[in-house]
Amino acid sequence: MGQSDLPVDIARRILGPKKIIGATAKTLKQAKIAEEMGADYLGTGAIFPTMTHVKTVHTSVETLGKIKLSVDIPVYAIGGLKADNVEAIDGAHVDGVAVVSAIMKAADPASATRELRDAVEEAIG
Repeated sequence: MGQSDLPVDIARRILGPKKIIGATAKTLKQAKIAEEMGADYLGTGAIFPTMTHVKTVHTSVETLGKIKLSVDIPVYAIGGLKADNVEAIDGAHVDGVAVVSAIMKAADPASATRELRDAVEEAIG
């Protein structure tokens, strides 16, 4: 759920306890609120500029790491991540990354996926 979408707690009431609900969190405050409202995981970013969304707000890797330390649900880095820049999140201890353009805009999506997977595994362990 994005910050301008339905609130997580409302979505949870509609969908019930067995559905997985993710929330976007760009700040520590947003992350804590999303967790309290029942989000199962967080997408945090944009770490880098992205064309996926018209309006993107930069989230620093420092903030990403602070969010990861402050919540008890998985945190995924989002926004402009590619095989050649994902090492930037090393040290934030996130659970993974979410990507669109790095694969969808690649000339060879399968190869891009493998390259990205290897880079992510190296960056986050």
